[in-house]
Amino acid sequence: MTPETRTQTYLVAAHLGGLATLGYITAEALDWPDFVKGLMIGMLMIPLVVILLRGLRDEYVESLWRSGTTWAFVTVVVWFFSAPFLEGVIDGLMAHSNHQDWPVGALGTAAILAFFGGFHVRWLR
Repeated sequence: MTPETRTQTYLVAAHLGGLATLGYITAEALDWPDFVKGLMIGMLMIPLVVILLRGLRDEYVESLWRSGTTWAFVTVVVWFFSAPFLEGVIDGLMAHSNHQDWPVGALGTAAILAFFGGFHVRWLR
């Protein structure tokens, strides 16, 4: 496999992963059936495995990876510090506290979305 083919495979996997992440968020927001949500997660797992197994073969792909991981890390840190505050503000504005925490998968979904967002912003620049 030539280096150009490896890079193309990496980029296609990243594009499919980004689309699958957006599809999963859409399925969650619109409360689509669990089959569709599972299909989107399955479609997300394949590109993630390809991205992780391909490795960082050149500086270009490494810069895309670094940008995505930086965005994901910043998202996790911001979420860690701001989620409890925002939940309290929302409960205060609704004039009652239902003691309902953020969904369990919300942080992971936000981090994966941030990874693909950072990856694609760097790719488009």
